[in-house]
Amino acid sequence: MGKATAVILAAGKGTRMRSARPKVLHEVCGITLLECVIEAVQNAEISQIIVVVGDKKEEVKDSLKGVSVKIVEQPVQLGTAHAVLSASHMLSDLTDVVVVLNGDAPLIKPETLKRLITVNKEADADLTLLTALVDKPDGYGRIFRDAHRRIKGIIEESEASADELQIKEINVGMYVFKVESLLEGLSEIAPRNKKGEFYLTDIISIFYRKGKRIEGLESINTAEVLGINTQRELAAVNQIRRDEIVRYFMDRGVTVTDPASTFIESRVEIGEGTKVYPFTYICKNVVIGQRCCIGPFAYIKADAKIEDDVKVSGMMNKTGLFSRIEE
Repeated sequence: MGKATAVILAAGKGTRMRSARPKVLHEVCGITLLECVIEAVQNAEISQIIVVVGDKKEEVKDSLKGVSVKIVEQPVQLGTAHAVLSASHMLSDLTDVVVVLNGDAPLIKPETLKRLITVNKEADADLTLLTALVDKPDGYGRIFRDAHRRIKGIIEESEASADELQIKEINVGMYVFKVESLLEGLSEIAPRNKKGEFYLTDIISIFYRKGKRIEGLESINTAEVLGINTQRELAAVNQIRRDEIVRYFMDRGVTVTDPASTFIESRVEIGEGTKVYPFTYICKNVVIGQRCCIGPFAYIKADAKIEDDVKVSGMMNKTGLFSRIEE
């Protein structure tokens, strides 16, 4: 697929989260939103990853210690195009295509990123963007197409007419660019508001006017492109991811007697033939062997190792919850 570099945007303030913690450091099933995105990019076999940091940059940088990424600072947050521009000096000699995505979309799948790159290559496109068809597009920019169904631009919701608000195809903020086209387009984006912010979405209309090739790839699973801006959205994505994890283990020979009351975080290993009983919480990086019995009312701390044929149960007594381990 040629040399590909991912630029992950993680500089925003996330004010709607109403939290002192940087938005990308909130967690889904035990790992941060940013880690989720980085893992998807790594599993998509994208060799170089650049993370653009800004607001509370030291906290974000600390969270990335030991992670194989390059970090670029956006000293002043002047929009998404400005964030990508902050990383532009690292692109021209290192890559053929650039994948740009946000650091707050933790459900994105590696297979989708691979498909996005493949479509861009096969069409010899200057830009391929991921879109989604949704029943309730509130809060998203709408994909605007011309009479020939070619993507003409992205209409932000605040600027859309009543008719344009009825468009169900949305921009999800994930793109693949030819590197030379991206760098050319960035130089032509102008600020659009009093804050002097530069929006990456404006590059679509620039490319259209110049006759550059723009492709769209519709996401098969709209859940995977969900971004997170509020605590409610974070909770909803946690539920989706938790269900995915439980189904994954059940498909591999693990019995989960009550999925609704079972919580398994990311990066967990559970051996075939193990049973997980109700009201069990298994933290990240836990390794559980084969033919174990876990629960009910068990809490397995992060990084724990449990050998084959072990029983771990919890019971309620007058002083609260305690665990019992039986070999």
